[in-house]
Amino acid sequence: MSEIGFKSDTVETIEKYGKHAVVSTPSTCFSYQVEEIDYDTPRNGMSSYHSWSQSYAFVDGLELLPYGLYNDMPQLLRDTIYRNPNIPGVMEKKQQLLWGQGPHLFKTVYVDGKPQREWVHDPEIQSWLDDFDSNTYLEKTIQDVNFMQGSFTKMINAKSTRLGKPFIHSLEHINPLWARLARKKDSPEATHALVSDGWTAFQPNGYRDYPLFDSKNVAKNPISVYYSKLYSFATDHYAIPTILGALEWINRATAVPLILKALAKNSINAKYHITSPAKFWDDKRKELQDECAAKGESYDEKMMDDYEKELFKSIISTLSGDAKAGKIWHTKNILSPEGNNLVELGWKVTPIDQNIKDFVETQIKIADKADSAVSAAVGIHKSLGGITDAGKSDSGSEQLYAYTMFKLIGVRVPEMIVTRPLNQAVKINFPKKNLQLGFLQEEAQKQEDQSSKDRVKNNV
Repeated sequence: MSEIGFKSDTVETIEKYGKHAVVSTPSTCFSYQVEEIDYDTPRNGMSSYHSWSQSYAFVDGLELLPYGLYNDMPQLLRDTIYRNPNIPGVMEKKQQLLWGQGPHLFKTVYVDGKPQREWVHDPEIQSWLDDFDSNTYLEKTIQDVNFMQGSFTKMINAKSTRLGKPFIHSLEHINPLWARLARKKDSPEATHALVSDGWTAFQPNGYRDYPLFDSKNVAKNPISVYYSKLYSFATDHYAIPTILGALEWINRATAVPLILKALAKNSINAKYHITSPAKFWDDKRKELQDECAAKGESYDEKMMDDYEKELFKSIISTLSGDAKAGKIWHTKNILSPEGNNLVELGWKVTPIDQNIKDFVETQIKIADKADSAVSAAVGIHKSLGGITDAGKSDSGSEQLYAYTMFKLIGVRVPEMIVTRPLNQAVKINFPKKNLQLGFLQEEAQKQEDQSSKDRVKNNV
């Protein structure tokens, strides 16, 4: 949070919270929010955020497969989720639940006709895992799968082979910010991965292209990329993050503290909550950059800050005047670079009912509903994520039941996606050992079912 203070005839202070703000004068206060997702505004001829798998661009003979409508899916999830006070903690809890007692090698045995895991310590495989710090690799990969239902891994071959067979030297986690899939022009499937630290648009300034990993011809490429993902219904190439459908709820919940902050600011009742689409600011930034380029000047992000200040002055000046000025302001004073009415771009000026008690209770209910929606999208019970209804503490039996159900249906598939590249390497490097890597999950017991010495209260 940063605070920008300046005095003029209209504006007293602007408190910035990332892209959001609380703007106030002695007589007027409003909360302001930039909405990251603008589902209703078409770009590149597409009207749905889920249409991104059908749009392509060309890069040196390879066809880029954008991840997200604007090729910004990882950034979109990160920026939306980490502004929320609850979701990062839920994601961390989910990581810990999957990790359990950590990664261990096992072989599958059958007892009374039922498959079971027999945990095994193998010094040779463990030494190989330790050489490239597989635990750190898995910690990062779990987070990627939690957020995006997929992960990118660099598979690095040894410079020489053992007994004439391919040997994978190490695995390296690739930050999803840097990786995008691509394909040869005539291929229906992805054939390559493009790795760049500049994916802010469809064309990065620089990148490396790697072929996708081919388990049937491991020695073909010294370095390849393995994209392990959970298949998403009726989509190509990338996994659709399960939390994508909850982002609007996350935005609603994230805005609640901002609105309440505005209400409490200097004991002034906020009269309006204003939202604007991120597209407006993206287009404005490009307009300023183009103007600078035409003048032969260097663009400075301070130009956007100055524009925002002037915009807030205009808003507060208008809203503190005529009762109908809200409509006049957002349709007449603020226009998009294309000249479209801002209402069409998703701008909203929402009057806040001055019945503060009812308003605050409504906002809290919105936040509670958002937490439930996110819990469902993330696939973790609210009691396990530390999200509970106001004033209510989940019972131990409820938490135990939630944990038991998570182990039964919430572990195996994510574990498979997370460990797939590593287990593929284990199979290639040590084909005769018939071992896999998995996460050891201990059984949870009720306190009354444990001996006295093992109970939590006697071990604190």
